[in-house]
Amino acid sequence: MIGSLAIGGAETQLVRLANRLDRKRFNPSIVCLWQGGELEESVAADVPVIRAMMPVGQRRVPGGRAVLAVRTLAALVLVLRRQRPDVVHAYLPAAYVLGGLVAWMLRVPIIIASRRGLTSFVTRGSGLWLAQLANRVIDVQICNSKAVRDWATAKEGLSVARARIIPNGIDVPPLQPAPGLPGTWQSTSAKALMVANLIRYKGHRELLKSVAVVCDRYPSFRLVLIGDGPERTALVDLAQELAITDNVILAGKVRDASELMRGFDFTVLGSSEEGFPNALMESMARAVPVVATAVGGVPELVRDGIDGLLVPYGDTAAMATAILWMIEHPEERRAMGASGRARIAGEFSTERMVSATQSVYEEMLLRGASRLPSR
Repeated sequence: MIGSLAIGGAETQLVRLANRLDRKRFNPSIVCLWQGGELEESVAADVPVIRAMMPVGQRRVPGGRAVLAVRTLAALVLVLRRQRPDVVHAYLPAAYVLGGLVAWMLRVPIIIASRRGLTSFVTRGSGLWLAQLANRVIDVQICNSKAVRDWATAKEGLSVARARIIPNGIDVPPLQPAPGLPGTWQSTSAKALMVANLIRYKGHRELLKSVAVVCDRYPSFRLVLIGDGPERTALVDLAQELAITDNVILAGKVRDASELMRGFDFTVLGSSEEGFPNALMESMARAVPVVATAVGGVPELVRDGIDGLLVPYGDTAAMATAILWMIEHPEERRAMGASGRARIAGEFSTERMVSATQSVYEEMLLRGASRLPSR
């Protein structure tokens, strides 16, 4: 269960899991709270995608979020009564709060929440009492990093015994030649890519300030930003203020952005918080080294000085220094890329993620066998 199947990290992980679950043991379906999305095209043919509510563009209702939550709860009741699942596995707060409560009301034997980042309804103050109740009825919380688990136990008082750590998974693709890139993206020094929605916590503003320092030494350096969002206007204005409009390309949304990574010398992520970022995994899987902020689960994925370079969030000087190092050490950065690819293949494959998740399902089903309905 998830809000939608729009392009996103959690959505991608859910689709990978549903597609790869062992069909001899599991019969998956995907329930979207509000709408489908672009990732529906990637869902296996034997996995039904069910929309509980009307499309997002049509769901403005009098009374705002509270009324929408009630209507979503009612729609989920109908869906789960038809599905009669043994396990409800919900991704992201809206799904695991609303879906978890409905599953509990309908006595679904096993309820699982997937936490993907350092945020929740509880700390945002929205639906506090619903979130607290959901935490009481969810059987196990799957966290995609130790940082996410530790955050949830510290902020929400969750029991460590009811949490499992299963990192995101990715398929390691064959190494392909560098793809052709638009001429405006090219550089005589180096070019870097950041794939992230243009939202404040991703740290684009701080990154642009670092790029301004880099461009003083390498005027042809290019940073391509793939993604869109509410920060776009502010970033355009900041690039003009810093006189780096020719160096920073706001490319907007690009389908299959990861396929372009081989065309860049390295990738960048400047976030203030992250659970276990898919963008870095995609880059490492393609042997492209990374420069990233050492926040959340990032240090659990990227080994500083081995797979890439890590810097403190908000330290624009340190970020600029790391980018300059990547530009000036081509052989070393290629070695980092190879190391990152080997790390993904050995420790963060889709197969490992699916196998670990299936083990949690089986563990919980075994514990709750007496609650399973007769079929």
